[in-house]
Amino acid sequence: MKVLPAQFLLKHKILLIIGSVLLAFLFAAAAVFQWYWMFLIPVAILVFLACILHTEKALLFFGALAPLSINFDNLGGGMGMSLPTEPVYILLFLLLLFYVFKNGSVDKTIFKHPLVLVVFAYVIWLWISSVFSSMPMVSFKFALARTWYITLFFFFAVKIFKDYSRIHWFLRAFTIFTLVLVMYTLVMHSADGFSRSSSYGISWPFFPDHGMYAAAIAFAFFILVFYTFYIRQFNVHVFFSPVFVFLLLVLLFGIIVSFTRATWLSLIVSGGLWTILRMKIRFSWILIVLFTVSTIAVVKQDDILYSLESNKQGSSDELEGHVKSVSNITTDPSNLERINRWNCAGRMVSERPLFGFGPGTYVFKYGPFQKSSELTLISTSSGDLGDAHSEFLSAMSEMGYIGLAIFVVIVLTTISYGFKVIYNTSELKVKLTAYIALLSLMTYYTHAVLNNYSQYDKVAVPLWAFTAIIAALDLYHKNGINHVKKTV
Repeated sequence: MKVLPAQFLLKHKILLIIGSVLLAFLFAAAAVFQWYWMFLIPVAILVFLACILHTEKALLFFGALAPLSINFDNLGGGMGMSLPTEPVYILLFLLLLFYVFKNGSVDKTIFKHPLVLVVFAYVIWLWISSVFSSMPMVSFKFALARTWYITLFFFFAVKIFKDYSRIHWFLRAFTIFTLVLVMYTLVMHSADGFSRSSSYGISWPFFPDHGMYAAAIAFAFFILVFYTFYIRQFNVHVFFSPVFVFLLLVLLFGIIVSFTRATWLSLIVSGGLWTILRMKIRFSWILIVLFTVSTIAVVKQDDILYSLESNKQGSSDELEGHVKSVSNITTDPSNLERINRWNCAGRMVSERPLFGFGPGTYVFKYGPFQKSSELTLISTSSGDLGDAHSEFLSAMSEMGYIGLAIFVVIVLTTISYGFKVIYNTSELKVKLTAYIALLSLMTYYTHAVLNNYSQYDKVAVPLWAFTAIIAALDLYHKNGINHVKKTV
């Protein structure tokens, strides 16, 4: 898609001449008056032109760049933003709206797919719950940001990924930028001997804490796994196999020394899903097992809690002790605070079960729902130490039971179509790509039970882009790879 044809600028050479003269004066003024920030203006102009003339490529590039964006919490007026990516996302979103308005229509074929429909229903309910929010302005800002992520990296990306080569262009670029981030973090972390205590903020300024960092880089893990073991299927010479093995080990080491227990668990669960897929177990059977296990857990919850309370292992610099502390709900402050936040979410939805308190409002509203008996050493009423610590419970408290139900349906529908593509396609490359997307998403779905980071571009972009890959594979590639030069 090109918002304006390239010929438009070529036919107006006078614009290029005037622009060149203005840039010359700009550079001269910047040098004379030492206004060095003015050198960013030409960069901004080039980005703007790239977004206009090469909209799809710009979207994929800046989406892949998300791991290296820097979040600024307060740029003035209480507004936060990730730079340099988020302004580009806003620009692309506005250009996409202009394109749709100019052409007077949208491609409705993708809206025949169940996964696209359920994501669309999520966006609709996001805005409905914002209308009935306890803090409308907060919810509208939150809903707008989430809408442009979903529009760009799901709805629009589905059409971009109609060209199969675009899928792997994005996957490779995303992996490269993720590895740059991991290597930078490892170099910084090595100065402290890779200790657990220094892992919490070592990825700054790119990430505020180690949990989000580990959740984000885990998206690239299965990309490298499949590129390493199926290198020829992705048109890479086998000569580069040792390079991919090395990069995979670097990424794995980065995940390990992040000391993020939720991410370690997510890789184990994703590995279990891979085993299930290799055994060709039907997704409906898995749902039955999950429902049965959940029912048993509810019935036996007292016995389970008694067993968990016997674990007194706290967080430790030793890997074994840190793993054992996952189930410590008696003395581990992190686990206890997570339970406190979960209980608050439950009480909040009990008060406002239909629409919730409004998207983005949990951090402002959960304080009065805390009980003194559940407070921990790290408890706060300002939400400055995390949100609801669960994507599912965050959706429930902010968007009501309907919001929770829609989010769960998105997860289940995505997994279901991932299974469908893997089981039904005869094209090995498509099957392997579906494995990558589904297993990568499973790392975050598992992580989402214990944390919620999807409001940040570093997680929102891969979350919705990988979901778009599943939808695109089922729509366009399950019967063979479809190469399209012009996708919109």
